[in-house]
This record gives sequence, C-alpha cells and structure tokens, in this order.
Amino acid sequence: MYSYKYDCRLFSGYRPCAYDCECEGCEHYVPKGARVLVLRVTQLGNIVKSTPILHALRRRYDDPWITWVCSSVAAPMLRANPLVDEVVEWSWENALALQARSFDLILTLEANAAEAALGQSIPATERLGFGVHESGSLMPVDEQSTDYVSLSFSDRLRFRENQKTLAELCFDLVGVPYQGEEYILEPSESDLSYARSVLTDLGIDPDSDRVIALATGGDTRRFPTKDWPVAHFVELARILSRETDAKILLVGGPMERELNARLASDLSDAVIDSGCNHTMMQFAALLSQCDVVVGADSFPLHVAVAMKTYVVGLFGPTPPQEVAIFGRGRKLVTDLDCAPCYLRQPQDCPRGVTCMRGITPDMAADATLRALADAREGGA
Repeated sequence: MYSYKYDCRLFSGYRPCAYDCECEGCEHYVPKGARVLVLRVTQLGNIVKSTPILHALRRRYDDPWITWVCSSVAAPMLRANPLVDEVVEWSWENALALQARSFDLILTLEANAAEAALGQSIPATERLGFGVHESGSLMPVDEQSTDYVSLSFSDRLRFRENQKTLAELCFDLVGVPYQGEEYILEPSESDLSYARSVLTDLGIDPDSDRVIALATGGDTRRFPTKDWPVAHFVELARILSRETDAKILLVGGPMERELNARLASDLSDAVIDSGCNHTMMQFAALLSQCDVVVGADSFPLHVAVAMKTYVVGLFGPTPPQEVAIFGRGRKLVTDLDCAPCYLRQPQDCPRGVTCMRGITPDMAADATLRALADAREGGA
C-alpha cells in the first residue's frame, strides 16, 4: 500500500517529484501550509498594482501556498514572481479543476462576475473581495469586503473620498497594515541581458547614456480615453530632443507598432524606435534600463514603477490617487472638475476628452526634465 503526501510542495501527481521517492519517510517533505487563491485575471496594469498583496499574505500566514489565476498573457510575469507558488491560466477546464480543491482564503480582486462566481464556487474557509448576488449583480462577498468593493459602486467614494492606492486597499482588505510594500516584477538575467543588447544595437550605451522612454500607447482597445494625443507625443519628443542630450526611446506593444514606426520616421533623429515585439518580461527589463518613462495610466507606466524607474504619469479620466509611484517621478493630473469620470469611449465624453489634451507637451516636458534630474541624483 503506497502512502503519498499529496499536500507536499514538491508533489503534483503528474510525475515523480524531483527526488523520485515515494513519500513514505521522505526527508524532503514540505507541506503547502495555508492555501490562498488570488483571482485577478485580465487587466495587466491592475495585476502589477496588486502584487504587493503577496507581501500581505505572507505576513498574515506562515509560509502559505499562493495560487494566482490569471490570463495566459499575464502568466509569464506571475510565473517569474518569487512570491507566487502556482499560476493557473484562466480557462473553464482549469476552473473545473479548481472546484475540486479547497483553500483557506480566496481573494477575488476584480469587478468581474465570472471571476467572482468562480471564487464563490470553490470550497474555502474564508472569502474576501467580490461576490455575485443571487440576482446577478456584484456584491461584497462578506462584510469585511464592503469598503473595497463599494469603491466600484460609488463615484463619490472612489473619485472624491478615497485617497489610498490600490496596494493600500488590498492590504486593508486582508487586514494587514500597509508598510509601503512595492510592486513585484522580476525579469530574469536573460531578460536584462536582452534589454541591454537591444539598447546597444540601437546605438545607446546603457551604462552612460540617459534614456527617456515615451510609452505612446494608453489603453487603446479597452479604455481609449486614457490615451494622450499623438500630436502631444510628437511635440514632447521635439522639446526633449532640444532641451537634453538624453536618448528618446519609443516603446510599446503590438498595438503601437505602426504608430511608433511612423513617429520614428516623422521625427527622424529626435527619437529611436525600440520595437514592439519584446516578450512581456523583456519589455519590463527594457524599461528598467531607462531613466524616465512618460506615459498614460496604463501597463507600461505600472511596469516602469515596478522596475523602480522614474515616471511621468498622465491622468485624465482615471483616479491618480490609486496609482503609487513611490516618490519616483511626477503625476500630471487634469484640473477639470469632471475628472476623474471613468468614461471609456471618447464619443461618451461631452467635452471631447479635453482632460488628456489639456495636459500639454510643455507641462510634460517640464515634469520629465525634473524627473530626469531626480533619477540621476537618486541613482536610478
């Protein structure tokens, strides 16, 4: 009769463990401890901003086993996270497998009915975050979750009264005092070597040249009102090229490929197109080699913060107080009384998204030059 330690950190059941023993009397047995499931699946920027909660969970529990459910796109950055023990990619097959398990705590962090329903359907001792009411609407899954979830229900609470970052809100949710824990994103040595080689191939010395990255995309597909006007980026690049000897790097993902190529052609020697075909962790490594990253409230900005790169964040329809930059850089925030509004489509805005247009290239240039000076003084 075989006796296996099914809760061992080294045992999966798919194949023998690394030690190829059959559990009985094994000196390598390490139980998983408290089992925690984090559900934050699709929004890449929010995933980055939520990673400090891993510190909270490891302060709340002694050596927990943390499982994070995410999209296949987000999986690489969570698999590289040293505080995540297991990454489960979102699919209905994997959702079914999760329902056969049990957890000590399930955290549903996103206002998403499918994620909330999955969190409620998996056996757990405790649940926090979003749930689904029997009528179909989202709701706090318990009383402790009310403050966190209610921010999604009330513009007054989210836009006017709340002054906490998402990291602080996550710590409050799990009942652990926030102590300034930062985002966690760790490119490999291979990723860092790749990033340095990209810069070198572009004629940039990563050890001596100052580098300012312009993240030209916002959240064009999901939240286009966050995008800063292309003409503003053009003017900003011209100002920075004139006012500093820093290399001006265009960065982005697949959606910015054509835009960045066009800008590089139009602006000639003023900018350098870094390409848009890097993997997620290679992109993070690339931003880590920059002195300053300028961008809207979007994934590149949060990645730059995670890499401890100085930033200039451009905020119109979204609440700047939820975004931590940990004292490295500047936030430029519209002074319009209608913002933040969280309107996503330009056609829905009665003012034509003037909140983003009103952040001028001159304002961004001044903030960028100040951030560049601070970055050099701070050793970034």
